Amino acid sequence: MLRAFFVAALLGGAGCTVAAGTTPDASACTAKPDFFVSDVWPRYFEANQCGSRTCHDFTDGHGYLRLRVPEPTPPAAGTPIAEWPLAWRENYLSAIQLLRCDDPLASRLLTVPEGEANLHPPGPIVRDRAGAALLMQTWVAP
Repeated sequence: MLRAFFVAALLGGAGCTVAAGTTPDASACTAKPDFFVSDVWPRYFEANQCGSRTCHDFTDGHGYLRLRVPEPTPPAAGTPIAEWPLAWRENYLSAIQLLRCDDPLASRLLTVPEGEANLHPPGPIVRDRAGAALLMQTWVAP
């Protein structure tokens, strides 16, 4: 029975369709890498202490968002992501998995820490909701 489930899942996924009404968090768009380094990381992740040991630290944090302490020198503007230092690259890639480019204000990256979606122990932690909303919108804007 388990084998039949996997075969059905494999064949069903061959067309790569998404059920009506569902919206993936990472829809097709460009979340600006340079803006992540210059604004999103310091003004959102650092300001709200997301990468601390009691939150989303890579080695012993909580939840599925895992962040590394970034190297002291951030990647220069225009540097391809593949050439970024490891922690910067992994933090960016981890963050965009929770970003909805079609509706940044509905991103789990924003709604969960604000306490609007899913339980976020220890509760809402976003200190500047308006600023965070503007950051998310600017990050994905064309």
